[in-house]
Amino acid sequence: MRVDIIGAGPGGLFLSTLLKRQGIADEVNVFERNAEDASAGWGLVFPDGALAELGAIAPDIHEEIVSAGTTWTPVEIRYRGTVRRVEGNRFHGIPRNQVQTVLRRDARRLGVKLHFGHRTRSIAEHGEADLVVGADGVGSVIRSELAETFRPAFTPSKFHFGWFGVELPLPYFTYAFAETEWGLFQGYFYPSGQGWCSLILYVSDDIWQRSGLSEMDLAESLRFCETVFAEHLDGKPILPRDSEWSRFRLLECENWHTDDVVLIGDAAHTAHWSIGSGTRLALEDAIALAGELKEQPGRISEALAMYEKTRRPRVEQFQKASLRSERHFDHAHRYLGFEPVQFAYQLLARSWRISHDDIARLDPPFAAEFNEWFHTRATGERVRPSPSPAFTPLSLGPLELANRIVTTTGEPGAGLILVDGTAGIPPAPVGPVPAAVRLAAADAGLSATAAELGYRLLVLDLGDRLTATVPPAAELREASASLPVVAAFGLDEETYTGDGLEAVIALAASLKESGVDGLLLSAAEADPLSAGRVVQVSDLIRNTAGVVVIADDGLTTVDEADTTVASARADLVVLNTEETE
Repeated sequence: MRVDIIGAGPGGLFLSTLLKRQGIADEVNVFERNAEDASAGWGLVFPDGALAELGAIAPDIHEEIVSAGTTWTPVEIRYRGTVRRVEGNRFHGIPRNQVQTVLRRDARRLGVKLHFGHRTRSIAEHGEADLVVGADGVGSVIRSELAETFRPAFTPSKFHFGWFGVELPLPYFTYAFAETEWGLFQGYFYPSGQGWCSLILYVSDDIWQRSGLSEMDLAESLRFCETVFAEHLDGKPILPRDSEWSRFRLLECENWHTDDVVLIGDAAHTAHWSIGSGTRLALEDAIALAGELKEQPGRISEALAMYEKTRRPRVEQFQKASLRSERHFDHAHRYLGFEPVQFAYQLLARSWRISHDDIARLDPPFAAEFNEWFHTRATGERVRPSPSPAFTPLSLGPLELANRIVTTTGEPGAGLILVDGTAGIPPAPVGPVPAAVRLAAADAGLSATAAELGYRLLVLDLGDRLTATVPPAAELREASASLPVVAAFGLDEETYTGDGLEAVIALAASLKESGVDGLLLSAAEADPLSAGRVVQVSDLIRNTAGVVVIADDGLTTVDEADTTVASARADLVVLNTEETE
């Protein structure tokens, strides 16, 4: 079998070596438009688990990559004049050029034919190949030629970023946040094992325009950024190495293969660089594709179909995590009022792949410090050891709750019981845990009855976000029978389209002005917002409108509740489990 691979990035080169190592193809060609000695950017970062699969299938390559780079676990966050170092997962950094060198050497040793300076313009040029692999990146010629089949969709970022370098041998991830007269600039340093580190600069479009960066050439823009990040650069210049400012584009393809053409890596999908998984996904694609071709010799079409079926869920999982991480950095200005310990916590938990339990496992002293800070801020009393954030008290108007967990089924351990009273108000559950009753807004007049039946909180359901109306403050207080009031409304998919987010912020602000003590957010009944996004909107409302928010987003574990509350995405969470103790 002959396989032609278009693109000599890490994914394409590693696939070529696997096809030869495993005896899958007799002839393997790699075609690369750039010269072999062309610059290949700055450093790559691999999470520890990413290299485990590489080590299992190609231990010699794994050893060369590990020995050529550096390994670290801490993360350093520089924010408002503070420096906080937190232990995290193990990472490995290496210059991209050295990864390329290792893979090219192995490919040649195995008999792969490498063609540099060869620009592929059409799949027809590879008509003699049994299989053509598009490994030619986000600007893939192969994908573009078969666009009607692959059906790619791009979602561009609103932020500008540049992948540069600086001659600072920093030993671990360093996140630097610089507040300026134009707004927040963000810089991310990571080691390479050399005398330099990579530096990604991240700037919103608004700042890009107001600061004048939009009018500068590359050299001018880097000198400007050197002044912005002067305290972090130790007098060293920012180096471009053929880099340019650009905008990240999320790529999702409806299909990744035909009968004899397949896409891997950034040609098929992209994940935001802030979780460092682009090269990892490309290498894993190569491993999965080679595995299927070996499993089904001579049945290329079937192997390609199975490759896509097995890989797509894994890739989509990373893409979701990368979107969450991207949104965190896009909205970092929202958290500038946070104290340094919570700012650091939220950065660690930004992609939702690292939870409160993970942080406690990775850095117990930091987790203990955070729990103590959170509890002291909420209660004014220092307790050691402090409970986790979900089990810290909260005042909801005049109502004092023992913790931040809301239950709809009355299981023990929660701080608030929420009862549906839309079909008639039953007596409040007996016990020390206060109960809230949920009524339709039209039934607000029944609040006096609810109070008589032992309820301590009134939840008025305003319907879905698109139909919700804000009750006048006077009417609201008159109807509440002196009970604190939470307004509830559902979030739909339109919340994330057009002006949906601005509309929901305006609604939340109006409700706060009307005197509600908090909001309960959940998915709308019609066109409901997908799982995970309710908490994202909750984060937006809580940290923009400044109102207490209860999030009902299908959370099922105390760990999820702790993470949501600790990272200030919500003040309370509805927990759908029988194990809340």
